[in-house]
Order: sequence, then structure tokens, then C-alpha cells
Amino acid sequence: MFTKLVFAAALSVSVQSLAHADAMMKPAYLGEIVLPSGLMISGVEFGGISGLDYDAEAGVFYAISDDRSEKAPARFYRLKLAIEEDGVKGVDIISSHVLQGENGEPFAPKTIDPEAIRFDASRQSVFWSSERDAAGNPTLYEAGPDGAFERSFAIPEAYLPDTAGERGIRNNLAFEGLTLSVDGETVWVATENALVQDGPKATLEAGSPSRILGFNVESGEPVAEYVYETGPIHRKSETEPYYNDNGLTEILEIEAGRLLAVERSFALGTGNEINLYLVETAGASDILGAESIADRDVTPVRKARVLKIGEGDFGLDVDNIEAVSWGPDVGGKRTLVMASDNNFNPNGQFSQFVVFTLEPALN
Repeated sequence: MFTKLVFAAALSVSVQSLAHADAMMKPAYLGEIVLPSGLMISGVEFGGISGLDYDAEAGVFYAISDDRSEKAPARFYRLKLAIEEDGVKGVDIISSHVLQGENGEPFAPKTIDPEAIRFDASRQSVFWSSERDAAGNPTLYEAGPDGAFERSFAIPEAYLPDTAGERGIRNNLAFEGLTLSVDGETVWVATENALVQDGPKATLEAGSPSRILGFNVESGEPVAEYVYETGPIHRKSETEPYYNDNGLTEILEIEAGRLLAVERSFALGTGNEINLYLVETAGASDILGAESIADRDVTPVRKARVLKIGEGDFGLDVDNIEAVSWGPDVGGKRTLVMASDNNFNPNGQFSQFVVFTLEPALN
């Protein structure tokens, strides 16, 4: 397709224009802490951490679980990480908060799929996303700090699956990423892979054109939309049923027009590879309102890799990283915290919090 040729050219330019990305941001590994799958907190299994955000004033993290109200009502946690200059010393799970629907009740089983969360200090609320609701549609919510429903956002029709399977998000590949703009005026969501009508899922040979969509916080109206081209899957699977994938799992705004993006690639039998990219929207096509980008001349956002974590890198058994957040300053350096979704799987998966310091600190 013509669209693929445009993506390839734009990505080539992005590497050149962001050639000094590693000079702008140099993550240095500080440490990790791991919680085992099956850990019970007040009778509820802890896990599925798919989104993480830091409240600097309170010194706590908001961590959302992607439990689809099957093990317990959909929820998020408030927790503290003991991050010191010589490593990560502990984690304290302070509280758990049930997410509520518009009816004021917890979500029924399999009617929600929480994936990302951000705390808005100015509004004293949280924004959180779900890959699908009871109708199979992606959703974006604002809730009180206790999880009480405040509002939901109207999602553009292009994202809503139709009965023919020719439009909308793909199952389990929707709003994985979420960030608030630094000025607090925009909330951004990102799909893990392409909408059905935009292009294919990521393969071993090519990436997938995900979308990043921004809403005005006050009005709830969409204000901008960009294409983000993921990388291809990093490895072949070596174990039946030979499953592998790659997707955009989180975004974090640094300043207007600049984001960090996390891609998680997995191959059954070979493990995970996590890539952190510096992303710039300047020069990218604003596709706001486009039903489809197929066969259109679209310039995606530019990106350059600033960190790769493969199996064994930094001595890590890296798991299913789906979250990224700022953390506290330590020794005069800013920290970046990543967290993994253990899928509530006791066979080789775990809840992992990995911390890096930034040298030099981002402005």
C-alpha cells in the first residue's frame, strides 16, 4: 500500500532528525523490585498492573489493574516505592479503590478492561482508559480519587468496531497508552496497534500504524490526532502455539510536542523486548476526524530509540512492561519507573517495577 511507503520514508527522516536523542535523555538503570503472582491483599489478588502514574506532592503512585472485574471489581491501587540512590528497597501497597460506572456501581465481570491511568493534581481526579466496554468499544473516563465515576468521553466513530469487522479497534489492541499534557489542557490516548481500516497488526517484517488521539480536558472534544508507527515484532516464537506481537503500550508527555513511548514486543518461548522511544509530533500529519488512513499520504510522528531492554539486559528477567511514569527525584536526578502486567499468570510472570535515573535530567 502507498501508506507503507510514506511511513518508511518518514521514519528514515525521524532517525536522522532525532540522532542526538541519546544525548537529550540517558536512562541509567537503578534497580527493580518484583512481587510474585498470586499475592493476596485483603483477600484480593494483586496484579495486572498496566498503568502507573506518580503524584509527586503525596509521594505515591497510582497503579491500575487490568482485571476485567473477574477476580474482583475493576480497581486501581495507591502505592509507594522506596527508591534510593543505591536501588529500589521496597513497595508498600497503601490502598485499593474500586472503579465505578455511570450508575455508581462497580463494573460487572467482562464489561471493562482497564489499561492506563494518570493522576491530575489540579483537578484531584484520575483519567483512565479501557480497551473495551460491554459493547466492545474503547473508552476513556475521568474518576474521583476514590474511583467514583465523573464522566466518560465520546469516542470518534472510527474507533468503534462495526458488525462487519471492517472498522474500529482490534480486540485487545486499543487504548493501552494514556498521558496528560504538561499544561493540563489535553488528555492523550494511544492504540496498541492499527485500527482495522488503517492497516494490519505488527508482524516480523513491519510495524503497525497506531493512532494517538488528544481530547481537550475541559470540553471533552477531540483536538488532534496523529499516527505512530510501531516497530516490527522482535523475534519469532519458538513455542507452540507460536504467538508473538509488538505494540505501543504507554505514552508519557515530556513537554508540548514531545513524548516518551513504550513498545513491548513478545515472542512465546523467547521472551520480551522493551523499547523506549523519544517521540516528536512536529511535522506529523494531523489526521483528526479521518475515518481511515489507508492509501493516504500520511506522515507519522518521528521517533528515536533511547533505551532497549532485552532478556538479560541490566541483569533483568524482563516481563510484560506496559506502564511508564515519572518517579521521585533521587540524588538530584529524575527517575523513570516502568511496571509490568503479570496477566495474573503464576507460570513465569510477576509484577515488576523497574527504575531508571535520567542523565542529564530532562528540562
